Amino acid sequence: MNKKTFSLMTMLLSWPFSFLAHAENAPSIGLGMGWSHSQYKGYGNDYYPLPNITFDNDTFFIDNFTAGAYLYHNDVHELSVALTYLPLEFKPKHSDDLQMKQLNKRHSTLLAQVEYTRSTNIGNFTASIAADVLDESNSVIINADYTTLLTFGQLFIVPEVGFNWANKKHNNYYYGISESESQRSGLAAYSAKSTFTPYISVTGYYTINQHFTTYLGARVDRLTGDVKKSPMIAHSTIPSVFAGINYTF
Repeated sequence: MNKKTFSLMTMLLSWPFSFLAHAENAPSIGLGMGWSHSQYKGYGNDYYPLPNITFDNDTFFIDNFTAGAYLYHNDVHELSVALTYLPLEFKPKHSDDLQMKQLNKRHSTLLAQVEYTRSTNIGNFTASIAADVLDESNSVIINADYTTLLTFGQLFIVPEVGFNWANKKHNNYYYGISESESQRSGLAAYSAKSTFTPYISVTGYYTINQHFTTYLGARVDRLTGDVKKSPMIAHSTIPSVFAGINYTF
């Protein structure tokens, strides 16, 4: 089933390619494709394009869905503020489940984010907090992750492990069911508390030449707690696969 929607993977994907581009301060553009099995009932498989754009001049930066500026930046510490697009959404018409079709839309939004990264000789440790600024979901999302870079000639391997914490307003907006929705759909009314979502990914990059790099990666997100128990959820383990090519200037 081909749905023109963004999956949870798209929301959480931090684009490990920026790990490479940032190390060289080299802007890049690219295009890839992603596949993920949606968490929502009746959605099935998601296939979608994954555009890539990175730019970093040590003052301002663009990292795909995120644009911001550094408050402090050296070889070890990095503190930034940014606006980042949260593409998570739910469209009832995209579900094949008749009960899910009776629920309200859940919209994407824009987050204001503060992020800190500490670089070490074993990898990067990053923590961030982001909050909804469009009053769509009233989301507050805290992320922590560890990323490292393994080099094998022209092949680069980027493993990443981390988690996201989302507040109850975020979870209620994207996974809760109101009393009126319950009456329309027949699904039980549901209210979700805050939850953690752990994830792990690995991405491989192969440098064709000084400009072109191809990549192939996989990621698994694990829904927990009240989100996992929501009547809207079909799968708590969400696998994703993505591949593409980037051009570095």
